[in-house]
Amino acid sequence: MYNVRFGEKIEKGDIIAIANGNDFSLGIYYGRGLGGTVQYYMPSGIKHAMNHFNVKTAELTAQGKPTEPLKLNRFWKCYINTPRDTRIMKLNRENITNPTDIEDIREAKEALKNFNIDVKY
Repeated sequence: MYNVRFGEKIEKGDIIAIANGNDFSLGIYYGRGLGGTVQYYMPSGIKHAMNHFNVKTAELTAQGKPTEPLKLNRFWKCYINTPRDTRIMKLNRENITNPTDIEDIREAKEALKNFNIDVKY
């Protein structure tokens, strides 16, 4: 859990916007890390990692080679070294209108469900 100015309390699986330079990034809040960092996953990154995993698994299966199960560490985790309550904003379904972002969140939600992370979308 982390308290922010816009959206108050964020918990694991909440959709967030992160001020990063001159832009906002879309993320799925994961938690706090060492030194107080804020950790999150980018939905598009999870989608890309899942596509890569599925292609690689299909190739290994076609070659008759052993495959490995999907692991959480295959998803690149982002983090903010200097979090502040005004740098992160909790989003809700109505804030996300871009069809590509919506699809990325839905795919990330399905992938993270395997690791008991409930994406709140």
